[in-house]
Amino acid sequence: MAQANATKEMLAYRYHSDSREPLQETIPIPSPGPSEVLIKILAAGLCHSDLSILYPELAPAIWPYVFTMGHEGAGVIVEVGSEVPLSHPELKVDTYVAIHACNPCLDESCSNCSSGKDNLCMIHGPYGLGTDGAWASHCTVRAKCVVRIPGDIHSIPPPIAAIATDAILTPYHALKTCIGIRPEQTLLVMGCGGLGNSAIQLAKNSLGVKSIVGCDVRDVSLGIAKTAGAQYTAKPEGLAELIQQNNLHIDVVIDFVGNQQSFDTAFAVVGGCGTIHIVGMGAKDITFPLLGIAAKDLTIKSSFWGRREELPEVLEALARGEIKMDVDIRGFQDIPQALRDMAAGKLKTRAVFIP
Repeated sequence: MAQANATKEMLAYRYHSDSREPLQETIPIPSPGPSEVLIKILAAGLCHSDLSILYPELAPAIWPYVFTMGHEGAGVIVEVGSEVPLSHPELKVDTYVAIHACNPCLDESCSNCSSGKDNLCMIHGPYGLGTDGAWASHCTVRAKCVVRIPGDIHSIPPPIAAIATDAILTPYHALKTCIGIRPEQTLLVMGCGGLGNSAIQLAKNSLGVKSIVGCDVRDVSLGIAKTAGAQYTAKPEGLAELIQQNNLHIDVVIDFVGNQQSFDTAFAVVGGCGTIHIVGMGAKDITFPLLGIAAKDLTIKSSFWGRREELPEVLEALARGEIKMDVDIRGFQDIPQALRDMAAGKLKTRAVFIP
């Protein structure tokens, strides 16, 4: 059940409420509890949420304690707790896995988990967001929150498996489960960076959507949208004209920006009886024109992350080649600089760290 660690300590990048950057610290390699596994991290992603929790002007500081950051992780199991062989016999030493960092309890007594909304469960707190996460060489994870990756590190490389747990899972949950997008609908994707890129590929290749519009303020992101499969692309100021010229009816807008400008743009172009689904959190507040929303018979929705049962579906889509992601691979020592690059808008693709 257990595999001894050659070293007892590891470097970790940890959240401190009074610091705008995670601090590198040497801490003990944790031992798994009875229902946990110890994972050797092979890759861990960077998300805008990581930046937000470090900048109080973007999100309030809610943790008065220190923890290891990183909520996108993939690796191999190096040790299993005493209960795991019976409860999860598929999880053995050397199993290649991804972490469902939402960390839901998945108990029948939980109102969220028992009704299929485990992404909303906050009994334990997400890994990397209040609970020790993947920005370290090792991480302990409850076996319930570990998903076997189909194939091996060659079929789905660790950097891609890591970002699948959020950058692909989040748009998948929004499109498939929350919106229920249909092939005949026209989809507008606001913000075509990491999550927007995933959304376009998922919509086209996994969910069969035939008409997709990509909108972004950056030329490079519009190019990404085209490559991902968007039939049309435009900057916000040219969006209305593009829609009119091509006689498009926008049924669904999925907004990965999440600020006032992106909402106003979405509201201006979405068709009657359409849906605006907000995923991005680029602003603390957005104002809605209630009369205008009612007059267009709109549905305004949002969503958070993704469910445990959806992560294997995302990994299978990757294994089938339905999603191709470019990543900026860096060493763990570059975590502070990558956060600074993200804050300055310099990241051109998803950053992933290798221990």
